[in-house]
Amino acid sequence: MIRVMVSEITLGKFKLNHLISCQVRKDVDKLSDSATIKLPGMAYGQALEIESKIKRGDAVTIKLGYEGYLFEEFNGFISSIATDNTIIIECEDSMFLTRKEVENKQYQNTDATAIIQDVINQLPGIKMVAGEGVDILKYDKFTINEATGYDVLKKIKEETGLHIFMKGTELHVYLQYTYNTGKVKYDFAKNVQSSNLKYLHEADKKVLVEVVGIDRENKKVKVEVGEKGGDKITVHRYNVHDPEALKKIGEEEIIKHRFTGYEGDFTTWLLPYITTGASADMLDPDYVSRQGVYYTSAVTTTFDKNGGKRKVVPSIKVA
Repeated sequence: MIRVMVSEITLGKFKLNHLISCQVRKDVDKLSDSATIKLPGMAYGQALEIESKIKRGDAVTIKLGYEGYLFEEFNGFISSIATDNTIIIECEDSMFLTRKEVENKQYQNTDATAIIQDVINQLPGIKMVAGEGVDILKYDKFTINEATGYDVLKKIKEETGLHIFMKGTELHVYLQYTYNTGKVKYDFAKNVQSSNLKYLHEADKKVLVEVVGIDRENKKVKVEVGEKGGDKITVHRYNVHDPEALKKIGEEEIIKHRFTGYEGDFTTWLLPYITTGASADMLDPDYVSRQGVYYTSAVTTTFDKNGGKRKVVPSIKVA
C-alpha cells in the first residue's frame, strides 16, 4: 500500500508551508525531548523572512504521518533559530519552562521529590506527578546556588537515575522503567525495515555496582549491589549516605548494565506509532526464543524527502 506523507507544523501563530526535514528525539536518559526543523532559505525566488515572524519561546507543535494517520510527535517551544542557506529551528519540550532561576537554598535530610516539589512551586503553572517509591531517594544535604529549575532537575536526575520528564505542564517523576505509555507490536518479517540489534543474556553478564555515598563531613559509606566476578562499576553520590537510598541507586544502575534483551536499535516506518515508555512486543520468526515485550528507552523520528522513519531503542525485557 502506498501512503501519502503529511506534516502539520505550527510555530507560534504560523503553520509551515515549506519543509526540508524534521527530526524529533526522545530518550528516557535525557531530561527533555528535542526537535530540529529545517527549512529552505528561499521560496518562490524570495528569501524566507521567518525571523520576523517567530522567536525563541514561541510554542511549537509537530504532527507527522500519512493521510488519515497524523500523530502529534512533539509539543514544546523554540529554543534557537539559525539562518544561512537554510533555516534551522531547534526546539525543546515543556522542560523549557523550567529554565528560570530559583531561590538559593540548602536542604538537609530530605528526599529528592521534596526538593523537586519546592523547585516546581517557584515555577508558575507547573505541577508535579510522582510515581511510587521515588521518595526513597534521600539527600543528607543538597545546595541550590544561582541555578535554574532545569539545572536542579538535571543534577537530581544524574545523581539518582530518576526518570524525570515533562508532559504538557506536568513534571513527572518515576523510578526507571516504571512509566508505561502502552504496547506496540513489531514483527521483524512485516513492519521492521532494518535492524541493528544484539541479543544479551542476563546470566552471561555479571555486574557489581559500588555506590559510594559522601556526607557533609566527607565521610564515606559504601554499598555494593550485584555479583562479583565481572564488570565493576563505581558511582559516587554526594550528600547521600543513607544505606537504603544508596542501595536503591545501585539497583537502578544494575538495571542499565545487566538485563536479558536487545542492545542496539531497529528502524521502522511511521506506523505503528511508538514513543518512549512503550512496551514493544517483538516477534522474530527466525529467533522465537527472543520473542518478548521490551521497554522502549529512545525513539528518533525523521521526516524528509526520503520518507518517514523511526529509530527505536529497546532495553530491558518486561514480559
